[in-house]
Formats: sequence, structure tokens, C-alpha cells
Amino acid sequence: MAAPQRETTYASVFYKAEDVPIRSVVFDQDFSVPAVAIAVQGSHILLGRPSGWRWRRKYVRLRPATDHEKRQFAAIQKLHKQASAHAEPR
Repeated sequence: MAAPQRETTYASVFYKAEDVPIRSVVFDQDFSVPAVAIAVQGSHILLGRPSGWRWRRKYVRLRPATDHEKRQFAAIQKLHKQASAHAEPR
């Protein structure tokens, strides 16, 4: 039986907004969700989810996604791609 996972709170590992790698999966500690970094906007990073949801977050509230969170994000991407392939055109 696997040991239960503990929730971990991480401090930012980024010293400035430019340290956040664009097109990488990061974890937003405020919403507790993985997202892809789209662009740097001053001290904020534009983030996106496969659903199309985009928002800005200050770089100090982000950290690199763990392997588990990256897999979670990839699974969500796959589900959204499958759902959009079966969706009726508007």
C-alpha cells in the first residue's frame, strides 16, 4: 500500500518574472492548479489552461510543476482535445 501523499507548500523558486520559463508547466499556488506559462507581463506571468481559461499571476506565487502535476496537466489537455473533436460546431 502506498503512503498517503502530503500536500506541500512551496515558496517561489523564481527570483524575477523573467526566470519563469515560457511554455513550461508551472503550479499556481493560489488556485492550486498546474498551468502553462504563456508570457511575461511586467512582474506577472500570463497563464493558461487547456479549457482556454487565462489569467495573470505574480511570479512569486508560482513554482515549477512536479512530475505528477505535469502528468495531470497532460491528461487534462488530452481530455479537452478529445472533447473538442466530438463537439458540434457552433
